[in-house]
Amino acid sequence: MIEVNSRIPGAQDIFTPFGVPLSGIYMRSYAYVSLKDRIPVILTKIIDTICQKKNEIVHVYGQNAANDIKDIIRFIGQLKNEIATNKTLKPMRLNTKAINNDAEEWTTYLENKTHTEGEIPTWFNTTWLYCETYMYRILAQEIGLTSSMQSYDPFEYIKQASFINSIDSMNILASYVSDMICNKEYNKENSKNDFPKLLKLSLWSNRYDLSASAGALQKHTDNPLDIVDSLDKNILTNNWELAWDIVKKKTNESLDNIHIVLDNAGYEFFSDLCLAAFFNTIAPTTKIIFHVKAYPWYVSDTTIQDFHWTLDQLNNLDHYANMKLLGKRFRNLLDREIWCVKEEPYWTGPYDFTQMKEKDKNLYAQFSNSKLIIFKGDLNYRKLLSDINFEYNTSFATALRDFRPTNILSVRTIKCDICVGLPQGMAESLFKKDKNWMITGDYGIIQFANLEIPEES
Repeated sequence: MIEVNSRIPGAQDIFTPFGVPLSGIYMRSYAYVSLKDRIPVILTKIIDTICQKKNEIVHVYGQNAANDIKDIIRFIGQLKNEIATNKTLKPMRLNTKAINNDAEEWTTYLENKTHTEGEIPTWFNTTWLYCETYMYRILAQEIGLTSSMQSYDPFEYIKQASFINSIDSMNILASYVSDMICNKEYNKENSKNDFPKLLKLSLWSNRYDLSASAGALQKHTDNPLDIVDSLDKNILTNNWELAWDIVKKKTNESLDNIHIVLDNAGYEFFSDLCLAAFFNTIAPTTKIIFHVKAYPWYVSDTTIQDFHWTLDQLNNLDHYANMKLLGKRFRNLLDREIWCVKEEPYWTGPYDFTQMKEKDKNLYAQFSNSKLIIFKGDLNYRKLLSDINFEYNTSFATALRDFRPTNILSVRTIKCDICVGLPQGMAESLFKKDKNWMITGDYGIIQFANLEIPEES
């Protein structure tokens, strides 16, 4: 059998050079490893789950689902083969029945990529950010084109199982957080000490990423409060105080809101809800806007269904009093419209964030009229940096280039081989200790870029 790298024209046995986007063409990069090994495993696990849950799926979606299952499995098998043999990416089939379907936008993007790269993009030769997001998007498109399973989430089971596997850890976190946000006598003088702890809890919860583990479930029973106190040395940059100066600042009413662009469902999402509720404890009028994915995405990314399922689960946990108490608090904030959930198509589109000002003026304007955006996780970080392998000591603000609508906070455990904002020599020192330090999730960053918001006059 021909090795996959022999099918990659111009493949280079090197790490990704500085100044270029990540790509499977660089055979020592995580992009290459992901395309060769991790993504095929993810696709295989989808087939396995569909086969195991076939009777349940037919029960929920009707008898036509039996044929739809065959079509989905056939498509995934073909997709795996096209990736392994480095075939060209194809236009998506249009779904004329869907509302706000962006398949034509993806086709236009493919045409532009073909023009830019001088040939039709192939899986390993094009940019990794593009082909990886394309994989999830075309999978969602094919499911949406079935006769009966249009709303099927191939990752729903594993996301919900991950939530259940994390209940013990979440319950410990809930006990700590409920004393703050459900206590009318909470001393706000403590808030400056509590904020960095909640931020670090949100950071380290990002390690539990089902995409990074290729869909492998883990049971989380660790005490998150013990973990967060023991990992400070693993936070390579921590700009929490700069973020705190913005969080506590009272701005004019139209700007007094915070956007949180979510990453993983399950334990991470729960920790993000706790952080958001803390904001409303210290600043009750601050509106929190959560951004979720419009399609099942990167295995465990939070969709609007995951958002509401989680709140429903919390409110039904009779044997976990603190989690149920927080669930009621979260639901109340949502019902009072202090919290809101938005399903913007941009998050599952083909563009990075530097293109938002041109491609989604409305979303960029929303961000511009806020005091802070919190971007969770690795994929959001990659899109902030356009997936470019900048020199490690490049400042975070410089790497953002034209994407500067307002103050930006990135909270991410490092699980792919790009990172900026590090002191001179730090990355090189870490490589000497562990050549894989950039993909293990053992290190984290809390990075802030300031865009000063004018005070209320």
